[in-house]
Amino acid sequence: MPISIADCHADTLSRLLILEDDAQSLTLPQLRHQSDLPRMRQGQVRLQVFSIFTMPYEAGHYGAVRSLQMMQIYRNDVAKHSELVMVESAADLADYETSDKTLYGIFSMEGASPLCGDIKMLEVFYRQGLRAIGLTWNHRNELADGLGVQSNYGLTAFGRQVVTRMNELGMVVDLAHINEAGFWEAMELSRDPIIVSHADAKALCGHRRNMSDAQLDAIKSNGGFVGICFSPNFLNPKPTEASLDDVVRHIDYICERIGPDHVAFGSDYDGIETTPIGLEDVSKFPSILERLDGLGYSQADITKIAHGNVLRIYRQVLK
Repeated sequence: MPISIADCHADTLSRLLILEDDAQSLTLPQLRHQSDLPRMRQGQVRLQVFSIFTMPYEAGHYGAVRSLQMMQIYRNDVAKHSELVMVESAADLADYETSDKTLYGIFSMEGASPLCGDIKMLEVFYRQGLRAIGLTWNHRNELADGLGVQSNYGLTAFGRQVVTRMNELGMVVDLAHINEAGFWEAMELSRDPIIVSHADAKALCGHRRNMSDAQLDAIKSNGGFVGICFSPNFLNPKPTEASLDDVVRHIDYICERIGPDHVAFGSDYDGIETTPIGLEDVSKFPSILERLDGLGYSQADITKIAHGNVLRIYRQVLK
């Protein structure tokens, strides 16, 4: 049986939200997008963390409404298609390796502006199935500063409250996009392993969103992982030349630095305007595993990178 893929970050639901109501389904071919269920099947993707993303101008209550609308798109699909799973607890992942289910879906908020600075909103979103939060996007919000803000400020009092409550509820803390001060403070505060859902190695490409060696080492010590991102800007200083080769290069570097227990996939499909050569859409995922196999990676390590590390963290953190 082919090794299945868990992808920690895709913006497909935000793409579907702008379509007419009768087209808002993951199960329909969406050839203008980079991901849909038919191509996920081709690419062996069986676990998808769906980004619940709103733009800075959609902050506050409008962003909260938009977020709930995105989440309802997948919930509607789950209600109509028994082969789809809505993951809300560790028990929902218990049969991943043995079931014939097509897709396990998890909701993760990218940038916590829709919480509106109100800890009660975290409970509201939790009850709707939210199980992970990327604390910031690139801008400043009520929790912390993103990498687009030039500051050395760490978490706000509300940000610390949110991380603590996420630990209590059983939600995965994601530090993609947060500034360095916030990264280090959240890393120290969280009692659960943290993830960086979509980033690459700064040693290979100096983009501000990539992880430094010190950050990679901290992720290893914390027990978390980095989801390798397919954004050409993160992969190669010459983005137009970014390719499958660069994705493999970043995987190889991070595995050498912190080991295959701390590497996963965070494609950012439907959140990136262009894709690396050879990874044009979600159906191309198996090409990466083939390359890793050709480089001599063991089946055990390929399985960890493909889905094992994601399952480990979500099974550990979710209640």
